[in-house]
Amino acid sequence: MKICGTMCFPLKTRFFLLLWTFIFLKIGKCTVTQQTTHTFRFQNPSQCLKNDNYYNLNYFDCMPCNEAGDVEKLQPTADKFSCQCPSSHISIYEKGKLWPNCDEICSTLTDRTENCTSVWLPQPRPANSCSFRYLNSTSAYLRQLPIHPMIVGIVLTTSVHPDSNISDCHSCDLVYNYQYQGYCLANVLLRPYLHYNSFWQSTTNSKPGLNSNIAHNFGELKFVAFFCLALRNTTACQQLANLCVLSHFSPDKHSPCSPFILTQMSDVVMKYAHSGEQLRSLQPFLFYKKGKATRDLLSKTLQRSNVHELQLFSTTYNLAGSLKRWGTFSLEHVNLCQQPAPNLRYGQKQSDVSCHLTLEELIDLAGQQGNDNFLSVYLNFTSNWQFLLHQLPVLIENLTPENQREQRDEWQLVKRFQMISTVPTNSHQQQSVLNRYEDAHKLQLYRSIRYIEHLELHYTVEEDQRVGLPLIRVRYRLIELTGGNVSLAQSFPFQLKLSYERLQRSWDWVILEIALPMFLLVAFFAAVFRFQNIRRRRQSECCQISNILEFLLELATNVAWALLATVLLMLLLQATSLRTLKLLIYIAFWLQFLYLGVHLWRCSQLELFLIDWERPRSSCEGQRLNLDSSSLCSSVRTFVAESSVSAWRVLFTANAWIRLSVAQKYSSLVQIVVVIAAYQLLDRYTHKDLALRCCLISVSYLIAYLLQLFTQRLFVGNPLQKFIDLCSLANISLFTLREPGFGYYIHGRSPHGFADTDMSSMILQLQREAQNMCGRRGLLMDSDKQSYVILPPRNLRIYLDRLLLPFQRSAHGSMSQTLLYQKDIPSIDGQVERTSIAYASVNRFFCVFIDHAIKDMDYIIKEKSLAEKLLNCEIENYLTENKGTFYIDDSYSFSRMLLLGNHMDIFVLEILILLSLFLLSGNLLISAAVACGFNMLLRHIFRFWVRRNVSRKTLIDERFLL
Repeated sequence: MKICGTMCFPLKTRFFLLLWTFIFLKIGKCTVTQQTTHTFRFQNPSQCLKNDNYYNLNYFDCMPCNEAGDVEKLQPTADKFSCQCPSSHISIYEKGKLWPNCDEICSTLTDRTENCTSVWLPQPRPANSCSFRYLNSTSAYLRQLPIHPMIVGIVLTTSVHPDSNISDCHSCDLVYNYQYQGYCLANVLLRPYLHYNSFWQSTTNSKPGLNSNIAHNFGELKFVAFFCLALRNTTACQQLANLCVLSHFSPDKHSPCSPFILTQMSDVVMKYAHSGEQLRSLQPFLFYKKGKATRDLLSKTLQRSNVHELQLFSTTYNLAGSLKRWGTFSLEHVNLCQQPAPNLRYGQKQSDVSCHLTLEELIDLAGQQGNDNFLSVYLNFTSNWQFLLHQLPVLIENLTPENQREQRDEWQLVKRFQMISTVPTNSHQQQSVLNRYEDAHKLQLYRSIRYIEHLELHYTVEEDQRVGLPLIRVRYRLIELTGGNVSLAQSFPFQLKLSYERLQRSWDWVILEIALPMFLLVAFFAAVFRFQNIRRRRQSECCQISNILEFLLELATNVAWALLATVLLMLLLQATSLRTLKLLIYIAFWLQFLYLGVHLWRCSQLELFLIDWERPRSSCEGQRLNLDSSSLCSSVRTFVAESSVSAWRVLFTANAWIRLSVAQKYSSLVQIVVVIAAYQLLDRYTHKDLALRCCLISVSYLIAYLLQLFTQRLFVGNPLQKFIDLCSLANISLFTLREPGFGYYIHGRSPHGFADTDMSSMILQLQREAQNMCGRRGLLMDSDKQSYVILPPRNLRIYLDRLLLPFQRSAHGSMSQTLLYQKDIPSIDGQVERTSIAYASVNRFFCVFIDHAIKDMDYIIKEKSLAEKLLNCEIENYLTENKGTFYIDDSYSFSRMLLLGNHMDIFVLEILILLSLFLLSGNLLISAAVACGFNMLLRHIFRFWVRRNVSRKTLIDERFLL
């Protein structure tokens, strides 16, 4: 029978299988289960069926001793909690490897050559009973290996002289070695770990106090650190972790916590590093990372494994690092009172137990379990139909000052704790004068006792059978016994509390988890659409740097709008976390500020041409140029025209453009006055709540803005249409290019043929126009449409650059355009003359182009579709090298080059400035003044940019510009 796998399905079927799998995982809130430092898939030790499997107590999982591809020499220990070499092998510990290399011992030269492949010289077989096992550096045996390459590491042997045929395993020279628990360690191996002696000495000489530690337990700290860090001994690492807990998680760089802090905390400080310690993730897991990791950890929700009660699991280690117990955890395991502890059923009414313990009872408890019970608690939950364990975080409130604050991301959470610890009295310094059967003798047993006076297990429950990760909060009390004012009858409090909170998904969750991602998604797709439209206008590739920067700029403003919408929703629905609110506002402000600054600067630097249609009052004489057409003589004057025309129309139109560029649809001063008035009237209803005040400011600012727009639309004329009418009266058209292939055109050609006339003639012209007794103003003969969005032919920009080449070479580009109309040519400097002729040629070129008089460069006029108008794009255009498209623009799109068309972006930035400063200062007057001042400064800077650009592009001296 053929076994058909995934590859047997057609490609289309495989695609749908993957798609449905992805949807199932997302909708069902399923994730692929992985072993992490917090989450474990529990496996019973009895399931370790393979002979070379050991049980990893840190991951609760069966793992192989021998890695894939290695010779299977390692074997599990008797308790199956670690791996070791067989007794007939030498153990060689190399850096970077979890377990040692095993090398067989060759007893004779014959064994070595025939059956033994060891790199070591023949050695005696280990004796049946030895007093010591010997640890030394591999460099000590360099003389034995003249052929084989040297292995850098530590060698464990059973003979003090491995190069001798005599087995000596009962002597250890203390001049060159240390003795520790049946091991004889060479001095050179302990050198990198001698710095731990400073911690032992400091605890020995320290006075009793909050940081007092059990000094005699830290005398062997260097040995424990060596076996853990160098030999990867699992029991030694557990003991090192217990010593860290016993030191009250001391941050000292010589403390037993230093290797755990170095490898497990987020803000790693290199002062914890020492030359003998390896920068690897040390086990067992003792610390949680700080910052965002802590915040995410405490907000995590998990699927309940039992719908009725909280199922917990715990492990207990003794001080030496051996496992004492594991199994189901209940609050009775941490209850110091005589009353029964509350059970872990969801919704349990009786949630706390409190009592007072006498000092004598605490001393008795310390004698029973002090310094020898180290607890780690886990939550049993389900994921993907698997039962998993998640280690519970422990918050020791008086461990650091940050643990007493409300900011969770500043907390230092740990994973192991003990109920009670003691500092024994030094028997050499203080001899007991009381008999052991007397009660007062108990006061001389310990210098101090530290016990948990408050323990709280807090968790949250959601309606969809999910439970928040429980948090264990503990607070220690230190009792000094060295003073003379203590008695066994003194009482001390103890409280055990179980608390829970039933959560319902609030507006905060809806906004941040649903609304904000949707807004950001819309912002991203809008930026992609806008980027594609700009790329088509430029006729360029996607990967160009300019296009990528354009996309990032559009994305910045879209994200700013999305964040502001989120902020307004949070304020209106009062789903307010001030920290989140400030973060969103500050990010939106900087994104919008970046976009608006770049966008307005680019708008002010557009290519601008004023096309003068005015003809001289005399007949057209003189030599005709190559650009002349049948209509050109009646509509365009040349530099050498016999009759001059007035330049004031050009100056007046240029100044009108500058004034229009800084006009706005609303007044910031009116906005501020309305906001301050509303704030003064309604502030007493906010109860000095910062979120309500921000909501009041935002709503009043938004209402004032909408009212101003509505009022201007009803009672104030359209300034854009007024400017178009002015262009018609001045007989001047405006041709602008924002991109080489995109721009705007305002057709200002007068239907009367001339505009340089007196007042009576002008009034007569307007009357004839009102009575339809003359031509129409539009570019088409039967139309009044004067505003267009243009996509000019691609060759237009090339030809235009050629005409402007003399001007670009001119060193004096700020001479007045009135020089174009001066009759006395010889009086003009030659360089200025070339510039004037170039601009006259540009004017003639545009007139010929607009009149369709160039065969190789033309355009068509069409209307945008409804979709193109709504999306502000050009879907179907007929843009080629020699042919362009003019779109009729009834929405005055050229206003996007002015402040009028960017009023919404300016409003967004102003309200972000107002809210940001109010959150920082709490003073509305200062915030309002800065927002109003920003608007005035923006108008001043934009006017300066536009004025300089008009002077440079139209050759009008700045002294003629207002």
